Amino acid sequence: MRDIYLGFKSKKNDVIVFLDGLHKILDDKRFNVERDLYLNIKDKPDDEEHSTRFTLLDLNYDSNDVVDRIRELTVAEYSESLVDRDDINPLRLFVFGKMINNKLVYIKLKVKGEPRQRILCISFHYAKDPMEFPYL
Repeated sequence: MRDIYLGFKSKKNDVIVFLDGLHKILDDKRFNVERDLYLNIKDKPDDEEHSTRFTLLDLNYDSNDVVDRIRELTVAEYSESLVDRDDINPLRLFVFGKMINNKLVYIKLKVKGEPRQRILCISFHYAKDPMEFPYL
């Protein structure tokens, strides 16, 4: 069976709205990294170098460092949006690429929950493929 790629470019304003919401969550004094950030660190035995676990170890990062890098994201670092085939609420995942220690890190995010919102960081790993940035 072959996976279907469901990527698309979100409008610049949609990316700005997403980032504004993300920053609002992160800047809220009630934000707690342990409770309000889900960081997916599942192993990728077939491609360890492009796994979140490997990248975090290589960068000597913990969840707080990931939050700091997410807080810094800009529209210029937006790459694409993806349809979340595993969860349709919300349906869209936002993908960013961030240079960290001269390496491009692929960051895939979404915000979920009402009334308390959580940040789901689905991917935080070295980019396997080149990335495009439509709003540079």
